Amino acid sequence: MAARLLATMDDEMPRIEYRYFQFVDQDGTTEPPDGWSDTPGLLASAGRGVLLRTAGNDFYPAVRLEVWSGKPQPQSEGEWEDQDEATFTSDTGLGLFREWDGGPVGSPIELGNRGSYRLRAYCRGRAQAEALIGEEMFYEGVEEWLLQVWPDEAQA
Repeated sequence: MAARLLATMDDEMPRIEYRYFQFVDQDGTTEPPDGWSDTPGLLASAGRGVLLRTAGNDFYPAVRLEVWSGKPQPQSEGEWEDQDEATFTSDTGLGLFREWDGGPVGSPIELGNRGSYRLRAYCRGRAQAEALIGEEMFYEGVEEWLLQVWPDEAQA
């Protein structure tokens, strides 16, 4: 059975400082794991959430979130510059964006049941955002993200 798109959040814009933001269980926040800034990849699993590493700093990326009933088909090659996946746990069945300091962004989104989830991230505009570090502050949308969340079939 093909995965179905259940819910979306468009144009969320978390404030970025320290080059990251979070997608977490509604009742959770997370801290960067030791040494995570020295590891490659866009994402770091952190228990009840995922840390998303940005290339820019002091800005607002454009983020779209999609909640799926199962693993969605991958996006077409060339549309996105980077891609990564991570696993997280939801104790409430609700997900929420948080800024680097734990401040909430927008409203929670219904994920479904409590349990383990996969998050696939696609990103573009990273080089442009990185080039603006020290040049411009609190600009919007140069770095764009698509996040897809679905129940982790390995845990079902």
